[in-house]
Amino acid sequence: MKIIALKMPLLALLVIAMLSCEKDDDNGPDNEQELITTISLKFTGGGQTVTFTAEDKDGDGGAAPVIQAITLKANTDYTLSVSFLDASKTPTEDITTEVKAESNDHLVCYVATGPMGAPQIQDTDAGGKPLGLESKFKTGAAGAGSFKVTLKHEADKGNANACSTGETDAEATFNVTYNKKTGHGIPCPVFILTQVI
Repeated sequence: MKIIALKMPLLALLVIAMLSCEKDDDNGPDNEQELITTISLKFTGGGQTVTFTAEDKDGDGGAAPVIQAITLKANTDYTLSVSFLDASKTPTEDITTEVKAESNDHLVCYVATGPMGAPQIQDTDAGGKPLGLESKFKTGAAGAGSFKVTLKHEADKGNANACSTGETDAEATFNVTYNKKTGHGIPCPVFILTQVI
């Protein structure tokens, strides 16, 4: 009889412990990552504004991305505004709004090789650290190189190599070629930008 009496409180404690445990919900996303199909680069300077886009509407695989070429003037100061879009939706969703709203969690990184210098970031996040949606740079002499734009999520902006930290939300590497204007109808520098997937 004493054995049964001891088992009942133990059984009751076991049932209470099992019922009080909460089930973890690992299926719900904490902060679902948005789809970014388009990177838009808007260059303003030298009396002109030119927009270039690299689009991959069906994401990885499938159809090849649509690449545009732009023309810029030689030895000219430009501002660069970068936008990130989801063109898989109608109407197109501007993901840049979310990047700005969560500015402390985002960083736009640039890597340039050849005669084009890396843009200098002009905007900051809510904490006063670089964001990178707005920048400036100057075109150089004739030549070729590459230009990579990367949107990082949760990068360690206090790290000297912040662009090597965090997760990559979107990235495109462009081949850059431009010719210096010499007069007599020769064109201004032509940037031929090709996205590498």
